[in-house]
Order: sequence, then structure tokens, then C-alpha cells
Amino acid sequence: MKRKLDAVLKATIYDCFEKGLLSKTPLPDYVIEIPNNPDHGHFATNLPLTLASSQKRAPREIASVLVENLKDEGDLLESTEIAGPGFINFRISPTEWHAVLCNVLSLRADYGRTTYGNNEKVLVEFVSANPTGPLHLGHGRGAALGDTLCRILSFCGYEVTREFYINDAGQQIKMLGESVFCRFKQMYDPAYPFPDNGYHGDYILDLARIISEEADLKNLSEEAAIDICTQKGKAMMLDEIKQDLSRFRVAFDVWYSENALYDSGLLKSALDTIKEKEHVYDREGAQWIKTSDFGDDKDRVIQKKDGQFTYFASDISYHLEKKRRGFKKAINIWGADHHGYVPRMNAALLAHGFPEDWLSVMLIQLVKLWKGGQEIKMSKRAGDFVTLKELVDEVGVDAVRFVFLTKSHDSTLDFDIDLVKKQDSDNPVYYVQYGHARICSIFRKAASEGISLPDRPDGLLERLILDEEMALIRRMAEFPSLLDEISRTLEPHRLTYYLTDLAASFHKYFNLGTKIPEYRIVTNDRETSHARLFLADAVRAVIANGLGLLGISAPERM
Repeated sequence: MKRKLDAVLKATIYDCFEKGLLSKTPLPDYVIEIPNNPDHGHFATNLPLTLASSQKRAPREIASVLVENLKDEGDLLESTEIAGPGFINFRISPTEWHAVLCNVLSLRADYGRTTYGNNEKVLVEFVSANPTGPLHLGHGRGAALGDTLCRILSFCGYEVTREFYINDAGQQIKMLGESVFCRFKQMYDPAYPFPDNGYHGDYILDLARIISEEADLKNLSEEAAIDICTQKGKAMMLDEIKQDLSRFRVAFDVWYSENALYDSGLLKSALDTIKEKEHVYDREGAQWIKTSDFGDDKDRVIQKKDGQFTYFASDISYHLEKKRRGFKKAINIWGADHHGYVPRMNAALLAHGFPEDWLSVMLIQLVKLWKGGQEIKMSKRAGDFVTLKELVDEVGVDAVRFVFLTKSHDSTLDFDIDLVKKQDSDNPVYYVQYGHARICSIFRKAASEGISLPDRPDGLLERLILDEEMALIRRMAEFPSLLDEISRTLEPHRLTYYLTDLAASFHKYFNLGTKIPEYRIVTNDRETSHARLFLADAVRAVIANGLGLLGISAPERM
């Protein structure tokens, strides 16, 4: 609906330019928004206010010109009014809202799908956990965010690739092998020393037991035994990560190995490219990249004195390789501890001539877990954190995914286990899912009374006259533009807010009938029942679509 109204405004202002009613100037940035007060109409725009400086006229005077010359050839508008210092308020014709409802019922699972992305190739890299331990809650929050974002981007016309970057090279992998080997040795010699910075938790002992059953570690040299523990431990942890993500309804198109950068020669090739651009220099036997020329606070080492490449070097190479694969935009979802890493990565990419907006980095803040009014901080298996698997076992995939998306990714999230186990309106995921299940129940009741919907709602929707009914239709009309906005702003948590509001509006509408019988959805008036069932069916479709984009089920019974 916003697009239709915007088309009317643009046609109007260009017509006013041509007729000399307004001076020809570039169009300023203006907004079309839903007023907080419904008495102010369905939509409002600040266009006259934004035109005031270029037109050198009072905003209300500009508003009068626009309103008097509106190019509303499709009869979109029921009324307009000038308000305040120069806003224009609009009320949309009821027939247009009925057309929205018909559109939802016609498109159903495709309602909200757009071509906003124009098939632009986007790479979303998320989770990318080191295969040295189980997934923790931060990984889970990143998984829910990344997967939902990918679903929405795809729904809005982007060509999306989901990628997991496997950090399978470097010291952390070697330390995994040493930790497993030490636990193996401690099976026979409890006093055998364990490395100070080794990996703790019962899972290391589990790995040691399984690997020692598969390989004769006792009769191998320490170096060979650690190597086997490293390779097998890494493979087993990666397999567990894949299983946990699959259960969490998260799938990846590409599992990209850091080792592949080294083995394929891509790392060396990328660094040669950096040198060709003359952004590299030698100092104290190491090689440095001039990131300070591009916004970083200092230059960074990419190759140490001993010839070893730094993590930064491999990360630069990895992003150059993303660009080489033809992606027009890259989105990285990282932990909050990478905050200082973002400007240096952006600086390195700018040094290579990348567009400033090519890379978007979303930083995931911490998840605090609560139960019985107390924060939970420990896990027996992981040692020092609660695993994603433990939380899913406790409350289920639907609850975890929904709650992880109830706040912006850059805000700390409190996850209350007791709250999401409640079956009432305080539980956000239950409240939304129950909206879908309640509508399914209404249709079962209608069927039991011999009421079935006609093929089309023609001639029936005029019976939808209650404020609550029109409010539901207007709320559903927001769905497509909301998804487009999420694609632009990368804020998928806004979808949970939307679904919560939509479900609340429906529950309020349903509850009218418990107080006033003639307001029930299934009534003695067959045509009114049909109209209200069509409305409920549309709400059901939008809730199902939204939950599907969140990776959450839409149950028919609860």
C-alpha cells in the first residue's frame, strides 16, 4: 500500500512541476509512515516539510498545492487532510483494503514475496564456529539470525548463498589435539599434565575415549598420536556442529575450509595482489599492510618474521575470494568480541578498491540464560558455557529460535527458560503460534457446523466493517514492505515484533465474540461468517509465512 501511495505522490509532484505549480527541484528524502494515532489516518507523509527549503515556501502552502492536485486516478484514497506544520494524512479507500485481503488469499504462501533484491548475489557467512568444541548460545543466536536473514533475503528476490567458514588451521586446532591426547594419557596416568590453555569439558574426554578405540595411540609416538587426535577430533566436532545446526533447522550451501586457502594457493595469490597495489611494506622483518591509510587506527602485520601468515592475512584472502566468486554483497555475522576487527577488515577491503558498502558486519551480543530467577552459567559437558543443544533439549527449537530473534542482534539478550515454558500470552512464541492454531480450530468448528468457504470472497468483504477487522487487514498490508525493509536494514528481529502484534490483534478480535455474540467469527449469519472466515484465513496465511521465515513451525493444534 505504501508503494501505491508513493506512486500517487510522485505522479502528483511531477505534475505540479510540469504545470509550474511548484519549482522543478530534485526530490528530497521523505517518508510515508503509519501514524501512531489512528485518528490521524492510515498513512502520513512529511513531503511538504522536506520540500520547503528548495521551494522557498511554507510547508502547509506546499501541502495545499499537492492535495488540490492529487493524481489519484485509481481511487486509492478515501480522504486527505493537512495536519500540523505541513504533514499530509491519508485514508485509504475500503475497496483497496479489501483488495489487500483478496491478494493475501490468492497468493497465500507467496504473499510478501517480492523482487526487491533483483537477483543480486549475496553471500551470508554466519556461525563459523571453531571445530574445537560444541556450539554455545552465542553461536545459536548467530545461527538463528543468519538463517532467518537468508530466508528473508531469498524471499525478497536476492540470490543468497549461506556459508560456514571452518577455522580448521592454526593454533586452536593443534590445541584441540593436545587436549584430547592429554585426556587419553590421563586415563592411565591421572597425574599427566594438562596444558594451561587446553580445552576443558567432558566432551574432550569423550573424544579421547572414542579416538583411542579407533586408533592405537599407545603404540604411536607422541607427535603422531597428537596428529591423529587433532584430525579425528576436528572431524568429530565438525560433524557434531553440523548435526546440531541441522536439528536447529539451519543448512549451509558451502562449508569453506581455511585450510583450502593455504592448500589451493589462494592465500599466496591474494597477497601477491595486495603487493601489486603497493599497499604492503617491510618492517622489522615482517610484512605490513597499510590499513591506516583507509580508516584503521594502525597498520597490520600480514606475514611474520618467520614467514608464517597471520589470521588477518587469511581473512583478507578469504574476502577477496568471496568477491572473486561474483558476490555483489557480503554479510558477516560475528561475535561481539570482533568489534575491533571490523574497521581493519573494512580498511583492507577499501585498499583493494572494494565499494564501501560491499561488506556488512553484524555483531552478536551475549545471551544470558535464566531459570528460577537465577542466571545459568555452567555446563557439565562444555565446562564453561551452556551449549545450544542443551537449551534446545530443554525448551525446543521453536522457542529458542523465536526468543533469539526478539531483540536486535546488537543488544544483550536475556533468555528466561521458565517464561518460554508457559502456555500463555507471556510466552511470545506460544502467543504467535497459538494465533495460528486458534484459527485452525475455528475452521474445524465451522466445518462441524457445515460451513465451508466459497471459492472466492466476491461480494462478501463489505461485511467486514468492525474497526478490529479493518485493523487486521491494514496490519497484513504491511507485511511485504516490512520484509523489503528488513532486507535493506538487516533487522530480522522486526519480524518477531510484527508477528506478535498481528497475533495480538487477532486474539483481541476473537475475544470480542466471547463478550458480544454477534461479533463471533462463526455466527448465525452465513455471509458474515464467510467474510470473517476469509479474514481469519488470511491472518493464518500471514502468520504461517512469517513463522516460516523465522524457521519456526505453525502448529494446527496446541
